[in-house]
Amino acid sequence: MPSETPHQLMVLWAPFLLIHLGGQDTVTAFSLEDNELWLRHLLMLLGQACLVVYVLWKWVTLSYYQLLISAALLFVDGIIKYGERIWALKLGSQEGLRSSTSTEAKKASLQFGLGFSTERKEQTYQEIVRYALLRERGVRDIFAGRKLFDMDDLTREYFLYQYDREVPRGDAQLNFKRAEIELSIMYDSLYTKSRVIQTRSGAILRCVSFASIVVAFVLYVKMMVSSSAYAEQTTSVYNSVDYRRSRVDAAITYILFIGAVCLEACSFFVVMIMSPLEWPLLEARAGWCRVLLTRVAWPMFMRIQPETKPWWSNSMGQYNFLSSCCNKSRSTDRRWSNTVIMSKMAGVFGASELWNKISNTKHAHVTREMKELIHETIGHDRGWLPEHICVPSAYRSLLVLPFEKALLSLHIWTDVVMHKVAKSMMVSSSGRLPIDMAAQEQDQEAAQRRRRLMDNCKRLSEYMLYLLLAQPAMLPVSRNVQDFMVAAAASDWSRGVSSSGSKVQDFMVAADVASRKEYFLEWLASEYKGPGLDFWEEQRVVLANQQGINAELARLEKVWVRMLVYAAGKSRPEEHARWLSTGGELITFVWLLMAHRRTGDVERSISLMKDDFSAGHLFELTTASIPYCRQIEMEESDTT
Repeated sequence: MPSETPHQLMVLWAPFLLIHLGGQDTVTAFSLEDNELWLRHLLMLLGQACLVVYVLWKWVTLSYYQLLISAALLFVDGIIKYGERIWALKLGSQEGLRSSTSTEAKKASLQFGLGFSTERKEQTYQEIVRYALLRERGVRDIFAGRKLFDMDDLTREYFLYQYDREVPRGDAQLNFKRAEIELSIMYDSLYTKSRVIQTRSGAILRCVSFASIVVAFVLYVKMMVSSSAYAEQTTSVYNSVDYRRSRVDAAITYILFIGAVCLEACSFFVVMIMSPLEWPLLEARAGWCRVLLTRVAWPMFMRIQPETKPWWSNSMGQYNFLSSCCNKSRSTDRRWSNTVIMSKMAGVFGASELWNKISNTKHAHVTREMKELIHETIGHDRGWLPEHICVPSAYRSLLVLPFEKALLSLHIWTDVVMHKVAKSMMVSSSGRLPIDMAAQEQDQEAAQRRRRLMDNCKRLSEYMLYLLLAQPAMLPVSRNVQDFMVAAAASDWSRGVSSSGSKVQDFMVAADVASRKEYFLEWLASEYKGPGLDFWEEQRVVLANQQGINAELARLEKVWVRMLVYAAGKSRPEEHARWLSTGGELITFVWLLMAHRRTGDVERSISLMKDDFSAGHLFELTTASIPYCRQIEMEESDTT
């Protein structure tokens, strides 16, 4: 090795840059916008490739032929890796989703479905995954914005296959598990290289890529062994500072080679073996491919992703508007509190609203009861429309408002009703006289039912407010929703200021946020002046007696789940695809389950109130003395 060029190994580092820019197979995009910018990445590939070619050309007369061959093989591997990423980005874009699948993928999907039977069978975990794979093309079409009538017959039949034909009626957990797997497969299609490897061309390129880096590594090791033998004969040269530097270069190059080979092998294993998206290709081929699926892929998949482990975050964001207002008011009284300091720092960088979202946002688990409630509301099969409920005529003035105003007004009303219920439960428990055991058990059941209703109402109400504040694009709201929320938070009624201009004293002197909120809710029950005021004026009468409060609480649970269903039916597919990268949202599950039942804007649109344009509606307006409301009140009175 000539002493005047001690850093010859650096010629290998330039193609390594291409390899690592190509990224691993499990992550090609961090957001949906990355997929739409695949042309920009193509231009970056051309620029980086030209730079690598220039480096190789400059070193062509100064390096050993083995080193140049290794560099050329690494260059081929880098071009393939980066090209695969760009290909995956293009397939994950809206244009790529709308394009038809490859011939190989269609053939594999068809052969995979030949063993599919419509007969009733035990729903094992493997069968659940199998059904999700059969619906993969239909789910992709839905995410691409296609209507059901735009799908081909076979895809539509698989996508609309009735969930409850094979399972007991009303199994919400099974349907949510299927939706989890379908969305996980969709995530692989959007944010990984799964769809690239699924094609024959992609499989061939992957084999060439892996062979290139392995051969390059072998040539490099052989060259370094030969150089070591030569170094023993010419110790005078290799005892110099230049040689010590070349040893550092050699160690760095070894690390780069080993890292690239391990990354290539692990990524290929994870995508090809552990991703269910590739299983149709394995099952469609006889011999060792099918053995690989049954003996290797599925057992390892069961260990890494067991049936009891969720495929998504299994959480829902929570944002309470009144708690946020109380926090702001408390911060104004504590001039140098940590909250105020962080808020001021965020304001310096123009991130006040972002800090408000972060500091007042929590997360709660999606409970089993929540899933069952949603499942019962959207219906059991593809011919079922969500069942409408009867509500007092006062709800008309609320439902005709813009959706963001209706949500905020209903959210605050729910807080007031839950406060009244909790207060009545505390009074009744403290003033109860000794009674017989049967009556005591009945009281406990009634209290438990109210706590369940309050928990469901709280989770759904705060989740819808979280979507309104953090992800308004997923809701059918106007574009200036952020301005509306800022104006609502700055209004007099949200700061506890009465119409005369005086602030509630109890609200001012309360020591903690919980106490402030209690005083605030008591004050709002009579002094609310925000959006939906007509609804409040008519509905305040239900707060006058306990039976009316209990009936309203039971009604609010049904109202909130239908507001979620309505928002899901009106949501846009690209927004659901965008938030898959962050763990998924509950509204995405509702949207997909509704699509399986031909409900929503994918085919049969629904509205809040009855009209001439929608296939179904969610609320039926009647007088307050409707039989349904009587039934609720009777149930509540019986339990009390």
